[in-house]
Amino acid sequence: MTAPVTWSTDAETALGRLEGRLFATTTETAAIVGCDARTIRKMITAGEIPSVPIGSTRRVPVAWIREQARLGSGTETAGS
Repeated sequence: MTAPVTWSTDAETALGRLEGRLFATTTETAAIVGCDARTIRKMITAGEIPSVPIGSTRRVPVAWIREQARLGSGTETAGS
């Protein structure tokens, strides 16, 4: 498993905008992670980020983004 990503300072607000959605665009994911959308697409191609095809684009599961945010926050417990 890859290391958790570094989150932008406004990641919590961006995550809130995904409330009720199952998937995020690569652009939305990049904004949350704090990198370029091209980097997200390269990581998807390399298999480092899970995604699903929707039309001619790829979408990242919001559940995965939230899990990575939890891992990157330092709030996980030793038993998880």
